[in-house]
Amino acid sequence: MFAPMSAADAQALMRAAYERGIRWFDTAPMYGASTAERRLGHFLDDLGSTEGLTVSTKAGRQLVPKRRAGASAPFNDFGWHNAGPFVEVFDYSYDGIMRSAEDSLARLGVEAFDVLFLHDIGRWTHGAENDRHVAALRAGGYRALAELKATGVTRELGVGVNETDALLCTMAELDLDRALLANQFTLLTRPDDPAVFETCARSGVKLVAGGVYNSGVLAGGSHFSYEGVPDEIARTVAALSETCERHDVPLMAAALQFVLRSGYFERVLLGVRSIAELDASFSAAEVDIPDALWDDLVESGLLEPQWIAGTEVTA
Repeated sequence: MFAPMSAADAQALMRAAYERGIRWFDTAPMYGASTAERRLGHFLDDLGSTEGLTVSTKAGRQLVPKRRAGASAPFNDFGWHNAGPFVEVFDYSYDGIMRSAEDSLARLGVEAFDVLFLHDIGRWTHGAENDRHVAALRAGGYRALAELKATGVTRELGVGVNETDALLCTMAELDLDRALLANQFTLLTRPDDPAVFETCARSGVKLVAGGVYNSGVLAGGSHFSYEGVPDEIARTVAALSETCERHDVPLMAAALQFVLRSGYFERVLLGVRSIAELDASFSAAEVDIPDALWDDLVESGLLEPQWIAGTEVTA
C-alpha cells in the first residue's frame, strides 16, 4: 500500500519473517486486488508445507476482471501498487461468501484456511449502504460462513473491521472465534467504552490488533488510517513524540508496547514493507519503557488513565 513492492522483495520479506519466527500470515483478496494472496500462495508453495503456520484471509468482496466490469465500474485502488487487473465488488451474500472463499483457496493454493475473517462490514466502510450488506449477511452470508467452518474449509471464523460497533454487531449474529480490530487501540485512537474488550473476553473471542501504528504515522510515516495526516493528528503525534523523547523512548516503541501491555490482544498484526521495517518492530518490542512515560502521557491528557492499568500480556 502507497508504495510499490516487487514480487522478489515480497518473497524475501516473507522468508525473513519466517526465519525470525513469524508463523501467522494474514492476507485478503482486497490487498493489491489479488496480488497479496497470489504472492503469499507463491511463498507457501516455495515453503513446501503449511504445517505449523496460521494462514488467514478474508471474505466480503468479489474481484471482477476490469474488462468484464466495464470502464464505468467503480474502482477503489486504495493506494495499491502492483495491483491485479480487478475491480472489487462488495458481496456479502451466501453465494458471494462461498465464491470469495473458493477463489482465495485457489490463489493461495491451500485446501483450507486457519482463519477466515468477514471483511469490512460496518458503517465506517459502507456508510448508508451498510444496512443492505447486513441484510445480505442475514439472508445467507452468515450461513455460508458457518458452513465453511462446519465443513472444514476454515478452522476458525473471525471478523476484520475498523470499528468496534461492527465487531459487536457481528458477534451478536455469528459465532466468532476471533476478531481483527484495526486502528482502534493505539496511542491515537481508542474505543469510547472499554466494555467492548470485556464483551469479547466473556464470549471467548480472541482479539488481534491491527494498525497499531495507524497506517504509519506513529512509526515515522506520512499516513493516518489509510489517508493523509490531518493537522490535529499531526499535533498529537508531535506531543506524543516530545513526551517520549523526554524518557529516551522512540515513539514507535511506545506505540507498539502500548498495545502489547494492554492484555486485550492475543496477537499484533504488522503490515511491513521491508525487512528493515520488520526488524524495527522487533526492536521496538524490546525497548525498556519506564512507567513514568505512561504516567506523563496521562498527566498531559494524551492517554486516558484506564488504558494504562498494569495487566499481563496475553501473547
